[in-house]
Amino acid sequence: MSTPEPRERPPKNFVQQVLGQWPLASVLSGVAVGLVIVAFGHWRTGSTLIGLSITAGGFFRLLPQRRVGLLNVRNRLADTLVLLGIGIGIAALAWLVPPSRG
Repeated sequence: MSTPEPRERPPKNFVQQVLGQWPLASVLSGVAVGLVIVAFGHWRTGSTLIGLSITAGGFFRLLPQRRVGLLNVRNRLADTLVLLGIGIGIAALAWLVPPSRG
């Protein structure tokens, strides 16, 4: 009995490629929106959004490896700890820095 030949898949278009990388795209989108908010002068809100987006990336990294896409850099534990640590740290600093008097 012979094995069937694998079928070639048609190449994915740009939208399909981005949707396939939704964990990374959502983290980057959140960081970008946070930076825009910071640029408009609301640094605490923008920094909190940046921190929460990176923290979400840490939780996304716990998804199965085939779903996480380009967020998969190192092993799962290292990626999760680094993203959660940086994200929580940024969000905490955003609220611990006293407001400026002006």
